[in-house]
Amino acid sequence: MDEYAVLGDLAGLSQLLWGRSLEASARRARGRRLQAGIRIGLKALRHPDRALLRLILQARIARLKPQAVHARFLHWLSGEFGVDGAALDAEYHSSRFRRSYLARRQSLNDVVGPLRLGTSGGWTLKSLYLLIRAARPRIVVETGVLYGATSAHILAALEANAEGELYSIDLPHDPREPGPEALVPGHLHRRWALVLGDSRRELPPLLKRLGAIDCFYHDSLHTFEHMTWEYQTVLPYLSPRGILASHDVLVAHSVPRIFRRNAFPAFCDRTGLRWTTFQNSGFARRRCGGARGDLGSQ
Repeated sequence: MDEYAVLGDLAGLSQLLWGRSLEASARRARGRRLQAGIRIGLKALRHPDRALLRLILQARIARLKPQAVHARFLHWLSGEFGVDGAALDAEYHSSRFRRSYLARRQSLNDVVGPLRLGTSGGWTLKSLYLLIRAARPRIVVETGVLYGATSAHILAALEANAEGELYSIDLPHDPREPGPEALVPGHLHRRWALVLGDSRRELPPLLKRLGAIDCFYHDSLHTFEHMTWEYQTVLPYLSPRGILASHDVLVAHSVPRIFRRNAFPAFCDRTGLRWTTFQNSGFARRRCGGARGDLGSQ
């Protein structure tokens, strides 16, 4: 047989297999999108109030300009902590950790079994990484883990700082779904203590045992009452230069109270904390020397 014909056959076979692989990948992607759409639709039918609140949140976020928000965040980070925010941003985007995380996140789509929605988006995760890199906290506590996206980013930043520990509290998972460590690389576990249980039961004794913490991140139950309770419980243990951080600071807490102020700014103003928000994340610190004002433009 002519060797060129053989090479041509092999090339044709390779193209055929590659084409089939792309088609199979596209089918899987369409299947995942369909499954996600079905889950969202069924959840909306079961909880129409929550669906409405989620639409309101999405509308509020959509009004923001992502590039402008990110530029403001880097400017705030640089001024508040005396770092080069742009350099830290470039570090994150070129990091091996980010590539590893994206691969792990993609693998969740192939999970067979129950899979909850709610993993934080890319900007929220990046902002946490940059915050921890800039502030260099030694003790961090978070509530709400789900599959470990925020935990992984906090831990990766602590590892890059070469110091610090993370204590996470989350409710036990359905044994059929991925665990809270699903998105956390194994080599970062040495800096991580995971506590399974309700934060109302587990947070007070954890804080008492730690004595003082440098950063707290809320991402558990987003009701006005629960968010306020967590902030109030943590505040006495927050170090003088500590950071109170929270997700879902743009959330409307309930339909009857749709125009009520979010728990984060309400708590910060009531307790005299300096605070700012970027996208759907909020950051607060104690005032220094009685100075008024906030951490930046809300």
